[in-house]
Amino acid sequence: MPIIRCSEQKRLTLDEFYKEFIPDKVKTFADVGTPMLNVLKLLNETFKETKIYGLTSHATLLLLNEDSSLSPWFVALNGLEGEYYIEYAMTPDKQPWTNAKIKGGTKSLAELKKLIVIAMTESGGWTDSKELDKLYNDLTKN
Repeated sequence: MPIIRCSEQKRLTLDEFYKEFIPDKVKTFADVGTPMLNVLKLLNETFKETKIYGLTSHATLLLLNEDSSLSPWFVALNGLEGEYYIEYAMTPDKQPWTNAKIKGGTKSLAELKKLIVIAMTESGGWTDSKELDKLYNDLTKN
């Protein structure tokens, strides 16, 4: 199932939003748009059944499990010039302190896919997703 933009931000689709971050021919700022479009494509290709809502905060894509900007975000994604950054909220039972987060990064989309599957699973945001369970199990049994 394609990632769904939170209904409070329906003015632009997620693709349209991130296309605005691609610099024109005169490079006046770093390219955030192209890597984030790659992230959207990766999410849409990876998750065919799992319902994921996307909320943007500046150029950050926050992954939610419900359609509300007031719901907690579980995973945050950023891209910049071919690099990808991910952060996820730890579940309360694993937090060494309140609101603890795990951060990481990669230059590889294949590696980012693995990190997203781990982050979505470990954050506890999609506990009812059989698709995510299978992806995580396939990833961790090697």
